[in-house]
Order: sequence, then structure tokens, then C-alpha cells
Amino acid sequence: MLMLCLSTSGPVASAALIKDGEVISIQCGGRGLTHSQTIMSLGEQALLACGYTPADMDAFAVDAGPGSFTGVRIGVCAVNAMAAAFDKPVVSVSSLEGLLYGLDHACALIDCRNGNGYAMAVSGEIILPPSAVVISELLETLPENILIVGDGAQLHHDTIIAALPSARFADENEIDAAKCGLAAWDKLVAGDTVKEAMPLYLRPSQAERLAKEKK
Repeated sequence: MLMLCLSTSGPVASAALIKDGEVISIQCGGRGLTHSQTIMSLGEQALLACGYTPADMDAFAVDAGPGSFTGVRIGVCAVNAMAAAFDKPVVSVSSLEGLLYGLDHACALIDCRNGNGYAMAVSGEIILPPSAVVISELLETLPENILIVGDGAQLHHDTIIAALPSARFADENEIDAAKCGLAAWDKLVAGDTVKEAMPLYLRPSQAERLAKEKK
């Protein structure tokens, strides 16, 4: 089986082609370019590198967030459009699941400014589902010796060490379509698909917050 996965929730857009549970092609966009400028081209390049077209796909997958509000919408809309055009199922996976793929006793942490973040933690089982968190409060709940992965691990390194001296830090912290695609593949095999993905927003957007404050 073949599946194309798009990831647009992080700062760098990417596309990965998964064949029978293995990543056989990945393309990443350049920093400084908008995801709307790059994602469709990245998807096309990932397919062409292996001689495939969108029509050959058995499913399409998307990193549906949390992350950049605009980025998430771009990826979700692109994947939903391709799936509808070729009458294929969609697999929706969170960026946090992608960061945690293949890891255990680990916490994925994405920074969203002002001491806030998005987090998910696993230790044998899910101990924290994808959630909006206050980072200082999150650290009080995490077990010793946990592995922290994601941009929040880098940006809040000193705060994490102060609260959890035994915490470990991952070498790779970027959200990408390869890890998200492998997490999505497991869902595809399990039959966990949808007709249309929906963005995973754990917090209101800045525009929504400002509008609420004005009211």
C-alpha cells in the first residue's frame, strides 16, 4: 500500500511517501517560505522521486496539529482535496503523535509562547493526551527520567532541568512528515481513517482571543 503524508503544522513543511510501512521518499521545504508556497510542490516531488502520482495512493495522511493555525489549515485542506479527488481515505495524526513515534517514557512539547505549550506524554500507555498546557504546571506532573522532545524541549531547557533534573532531551525535535507518516501508517493499518480531516486546535487563535477581549 502507498500513502502520501503532508506536514504543515511546524515551521518547515514536508511531504513523505510511505510504502508498506517504510518511508521511501521525503521532501522538506525551505525556511522563510510559506507552506502554501511549498506544500503541493513538496508532495509532487516526493511522489515523482519514486515514479508515483496521487492517483496511485491508497490513502492520504496529514499532520492536523496542534501547531501553526494557518499551517494546519493549509495541510488539512490540501489532503482533503486530494482524497476527495481520488476517492481515498484520510488518516489524521497529531504533530505530537509524530514527535513521539517510536518513543516511550517520553513527552512531546511544542512551545506556543508566554509559558504555554501543547503536550502529549506516554509511558507504557498515554499518560497525557494531546493537551494545551502551562509548561510550569506540566512539569510538576511528569515522571522522573522522562525524555522531552519538540521545540519546547529546546526553548525551555533550563526550566525543565530546574523542575526535572533527571529529564532527558531528544536529538531530533522537528515535526516532519516522515515521523507523522509512520504514526499515520499504524492508524491506516488499524482501519482508523476518516473521510475528511479536521484541524486539531487546542487553543483559540490570536484573532479569536482578540475578538473575545473586545467583546
